[in-house]
Amino acid sequence: MNRAITLVVAIATLTSNVVSSILFAQLPDDTYHLASNFSWYLHFANVLSVFGFIGALRQHALSIALFSNYLIFDTILCAIPRFLLVTLLQDLSATICTPPSFTYHPQSAQSLPTLSLPPPQTESPFSWGLGESWSEESCYKMVSLAELAMAAGVIAATLLQFVGALMVREYAKALWLREVRQEFRTVASVERVSLCEKRGLPVVFEEEEMGEKCS
Repeated sequence: MNRAITLVVAIATLTSNVVSSILFAQLPDDTYHLASNFSWYLHFANVLSVFGFIGALRQHALSIALFSNYLIFDTILCAIPRFLLVTLLQDLSATICTPPSFTYHPQSAQSLPTLSLPPPQTESPFSWGLGESWSEESCYKMVSLAELAMAAGVIAATLLQFVGALMVREYAKALWLREVRQEFRTVASVERVSLCEKRGLPVVFEEEEMGEKCS
């Protein structure tokens, strides 16, 4: 079960990083080179995701441990801009739903006899093509619901990534303990065979205990 979860998390992380790398490559470069620097981080994350995928296939504890540590670090690192984005979007409703203010000068319109300029009507951009039933209050409600949905999605994605990282880490720990037990059994088996040979006793192989003992 943990192996399947590790494979799914590795594939999902690798897909997300590849898509993000392609999107960031299309952005124009800025003064601080944020897009290019984050692209390099995504390339590094892709390498660790491949480590996690191959480690899950081969059941290699070290590769999966490196992948799990990256997931925990990435969860903490990406949580900061995610919540900052949600905070900045709180002013989105005031920007979108507030109608623009126009200053209308009747005298300027009268000075142009060939041009008839009706007084501009202030309306929200969301009211275009939606009829008179769409009001500024409805716009605020819709944008507020969108902000809540985005905030819930950000929190759910962060928690899901963190829980997945912990499960991957537990799987790496279980594999490491299994490797330690196997190494201990191998060393103990070699020591028993050596002891039997020193005593001149025959060695009996037992499949259930996966070891040897003197008869």
